[in-house]
Amino acid sequence: MITVIALILVTIGALNWLAVGIFDFNVVNWMFTPNAYVGARIVYAIVGIAGIWLIAYLIYNKFSPKRIHAVEEMNSHKHTEQ
Repeated sequence: MITVIALILVTIGALNWLAVGIFDFNVVNWMFTPNAYVGARIVYAIVGIAGIWLIAYLIYNKFSPKRIHAVEEMNSHKHTEQ
């Protein structure tokens, strides 16, 4: 569940960067008044943490034993040795 939430947050962050790049309009800064600068920084931090979570998730799943079939290979070696 946390991975889905992280994916949604990173997607929203990417769309914000798209708006900045194309329209020079920052949605997060628009949502928060200049007095609520801390609120915008909190949103940026949450999106950044979600991005780090997804990087760790992708690295873990790419090199997990199930993904590289290490578990099946270990089990097949046990059966052939007996």
